[in-house]
Amino acid sequence: MMKEKISNLTKSQSKSDLLWQIIPIVLILLLAAGLYIYQIGTESLWKDELLSVYRAKYLKDYIFVPRPVSYILLRGWMLFGYSDSWLRGLSAVFTVVSVFLVYRLGCRLVNKPVGLISALLMAVSPLFIHHAQEVRMYGISIFFGLLGTLALTSALESPNKFSIGGWAIARWLAILCTPLNLLLLLPDTVLFVWRFRKEKHVLLSFGAGLIAVGILWFPWVITVALNSAKFMGGFTGTVDPGIETDVENVQVKLKSAPTIINVLLQPGSFTAWPFGKPNSKVIFWFYNLYSVIVASLIGLALFKKRNSYKLGWAAAWGFLPLIPIFLVSQISRSLWVDRYLMFTAPYIFIILAAGFMMVWHRWRIPAVAIALIYFVAIAGGVKRYYSVLDREDWRGIVQLIQTNEKSGDIIVWSAREVIPRALNHYYSGSATIEVRSEQPQDDPQAIESWVESLPKTQSRLLLVFANPSSTLLSGIEKEFKVEQLYKIYARGTVELFLLTPHTSETQRK
Repeated sequence: MMKEKISNLTKSQSKSDLLWQIIPIVLILLLAAGLYIYQIGTESLWKDELLSVYRAKYLKDYIFVPRPVSYILLRGWMLFGYSDSWLRGLSAVFTVVSVFLVYRLGCRLVNKPVGLISALLMAVSPLFIHHAQEVRMYGISIFFGLLGTLALTSALESPNKFSIGGWAIARWLAILCTPLNLLLLLPDTVLFVWRFRKEKHVLLSFGAGLIAVGILWFPWVITVALNSAKFMGGFTGTVDPGIETDVENVQVKLKSAPTIINVLLQPGSFTAWPFGKPNSKVIFWFYNLYSVIVASLIGLALFKKRNSYKLGWAAAWGFLPLIPIFLVSQISRSLWVDRYLMFTAPYIFIILAAGFMMVWHRWRIPAVAIALIYFVAIAGGVKRYYSVLDREDWRGIVQLIQTNEKSGDIIVWSAREVIPRALNHYYSGSATIEVRSEQPQDDPQAIESWVESLPKTQSRLLLVFANPSSTLLSGIEKEFKVEQLYKIYARGTVELFLLTPHTSETQRK
């Protein structure tokens, strides 16, 4: 009887211990889900999101583009809904699961507290919230990247065909989400070759995995190479701002090449403030101070010999891929952009968490001060994300078109794109649509010819035009009464005009 009571007590205690082990990560996952869902449909889909929706909708034409996995998954997701909130939900789901994966990786490489802190850093990062609320590939890319890293961690601990095979498949899928994930193979190879340098049969298995990744990815190699060449635009300063490529619309201001300062401040962008320079000098210097503290914690974690050697694995995955990106950005178009670099962020979170735990164990008061500074920084970053509308309001333009259109109206779409993706996604009216991908040169004669070529109608034209000049508007006003209805900022401006022919006005009089 006594033994039975002791056995029941032990089982009860085990269940209680298990519950308390699960509760922290469950709470973090719930927090992540809440942040990723909150206001998810408030803003319109922006241009790159509309590109994703279009390619998923016409999937058979885009299987062999550089990032097909996200389009394939999105196509399946679209079977159950088509609202902006639902479409963005796919990335939110994958990013929440990625929070759990970084927790597991942190536990494997260091310990459970580091895993929990790493998961929390990812869950509340404004950068990750932003991309969890996008119809893009970044959340899915992070998921497959972490999945492959977990598989390789198992292989580094105890190599077998299943772990190496799982790593190869996950890396292949990650590369098909974002080609920059190819750079994860650099630390993978360095770590594996060094660890098993004396075990040739293990190295042969890993080599077979690398070859399998190459063979599986081969059908996309030429496409990726050609699109990358277009995207990079040759050497610095040579990108034509008016060209639309199959990669993305390259209507962006060229970023300057990154410096060592940018490298040191990057973890601050990953964790709290990815929004560029704040308007307030006080806020600007606060986030610079915060970034210095974050960089110091990372340095402390890396250079203390007492830390687990596996933390070096996280450092390899976090920093080795950044080296080629940094070097390429010195001679060509800069790739030092938060969203391009974020595939390395989970590993930097683990190192940062390890550094904080070192301070916590040695100097409790400074650790509390650092935690307070972090919570102020993250509160400011999260508030900034939810309170400022950053995405292009294509939905607003199309809604105004539908609100103002009348029978006989014609929509003229001249937004520097061959396919009017915003109309394809949002428009449900019946007006005739004319797409003009080429715009007139900014001189009166060319504009006069362009205006004369506009469709003739006794009704009105709803003109959507990218970056209209005063010369253009003057030329249009000779033939039409011009009323500006809306303006958005989309790598420049895109404006909606209501054009009423002067002849129609005369007839009405």
